This record gives sequence, C-alpha cells and structure tokens, in this order.
Amino acid sequence: MRPNRSPLRILPSRRTLRVVLAASLPFLALATMSEHAYCRKHAEEPTTFEGPQYGDTPPLNLNIASLSIVDRGQPGLVPGDLSGRAPNPPDELLKQLAHNRLLTAGSGGEGVFTIDRASILHEPGGILDGQLNVHLDVTSADGRRTGYAVAQVTRSYDPKKKHGNSDTPQNLNALTNMMLQDMNQELENQIRTNLGNWLVTPQAPGSVAAQPLDGSDSAPTTSTGDTMTIGGGPTTDHPETAATPALPKPARPKMADQGPDAIFPTGYSSDDADSAAPATPQLRSPPPGNLTLPGSN
Repeated sequence: MRPNRSPLRILPSRRTLRVVLAASLPFLALATMSEHAYCRKHAEEPTTFEGPQYGDTPPLNLNIASLSIVDRGQPGLVPGDLSGRAPNPPDELLKQLAHNRLLTAGSGGEGVFTIDRASILHEPGGILDGQLNVHLDVTSADGRRTGYAVAQVTRSYDPKKKHGNSDTPQNLNALTNMMLQDMNQELENQIRTNLGNWLVTPQAPGSVAAQPLDGSDSAPTTSTGDTMTIGGGPTTDHPETAATPALPKPARPKMADQGPDAIFPTGYSSDDADSAAPATPQLRSPPPGNLTLPGSN
C-alpha cells in the first residue's frame, strides 16, 4: 500500500523546473541571436561567379598591326533576351576572349572582330537557349588582300528545376561559361581554316616568321624589330658588280738547278699554258772533256 503524499511535496519539484527554465532562457536567446546574425551576414555577402576557363590554349598571332572590336550583341537587342541578367554578360566575355586569344604580330594591316549576337532566351519547360555569333575581317597594309572567318555557337541548358525560376544567376552563369568554351574552340578552328595564311609563328623574342599571304611556296617572312625581310633576303641592283673575282692560280714552284738536261741541254720551255710570254732558253757550259781543239784527233 502506497503511503499518502501531501500535495505540498510537489511544489519544490515544480519550482526547481521553473528555475532551470529561467536560467536557460539567456542561453537560448544567445543561440537564436547568433544564428540570425550568421544568416544575415551570408545573405549580405555578394556571391562571386567564376568566368569561363580556356585552359592553356596559346594565342593566335595574326599578321596585322591593329585589332578593333565592334559590339553588336549587347543585352536586350534580341526580344526576350536574358543575357543582361547573367553575372558575366556574354558579349563582355566575347570581348575578353578576343583580347586574350587574338594578338597582332605584323607591321601592317588591320583586323575587325565583330560580335553579331550574344543572347540567352527562356524557352518553355524552363530550358535556356543561348546563341553567340561573331566574325573576323582582316585587311592587308595595301588594302587589297582581305580575309574573313565566321564562328557561331548555340547551346541549350536544362537546369532540371521542378519548381521556381530556372533563369537564376547560377544557371545563367553556367550556360554562359559553356557557350564561351565552345566559342573559344570554334573560333580557333575557323581562323585556322579560313585565315591560315594570316597566322604567324613566333621564332624568338622580337622576331616572327610569317607565311606569304598569296599562298605561294616562297621562303617565309622574317621580322625583327621594325625591319622585315621577305623571301631570301635583299638583292643587289647591279649583279655584275657582285660577281666574285677570279683568284690567281698559284705560281709553279722553281726547281733547284741540277745541271744541263741530257735531252734538252739548252733548257725547256715552261709547261704553264696560261703564260703568254715565250720561254727564254737557258745556256749552260758543257762538262769538262767534251771540247776538243780543231785539227786534233
């Protein structure tokens, strides 16, 4: 049989619980304030978006002296264009691509890089469609030799969002970076295919070797500093003065005197056929015992 408990005995336990709850309220308030401050701090910090990565692709050296950029693909020019809401607008990234990949390495001529379109459209179903159109025109120093290359890129991106908007800054930035990577490769392919004669290859600091613009098989062009040599180098206007003088033939060595020859006692002429002067006979005395007096036996 359980003993009877007085109702007054429950009061201390309830009082203790109240004291514990009152003591924990400051800690709960402090935790709530800290969480609120953390969320507010991260909400105020701007989100940074990385631009496209092209890897270690080398620049394209063009045989021109200047390059200008014309932007005809600014945001809003195409109806429904969302490219202006992207963290990095695609037309600005195309300008950066032209500055990084197209270098001037010639002493004359000019090039014009034109952005024809850089748009992002929101299609039904939450799909984002992007399109980039550019072309490059080059002109030689005499204004007669011209060339061009056209590059176009289209890409669709499905964020796979079941609810909410798909044109968020994160999704627009992802689509823009993918299009710029495609354009980087497509532009290089078109330039090498259609403007291969305008590309130059660096040889050494301050000098480049260029292919001829007319597509001939002549010697490459070498440029150093402010001078340029085409073909095999400079030639003289008077070829007759540039002929190498004939060197004189070495003189025939003189042989030591060994007495009269048994066959030609008076000497013999020189064997040098190039000598114009006749040889002078050489007179020598006969050896002793060969001369006799007249009338003697």
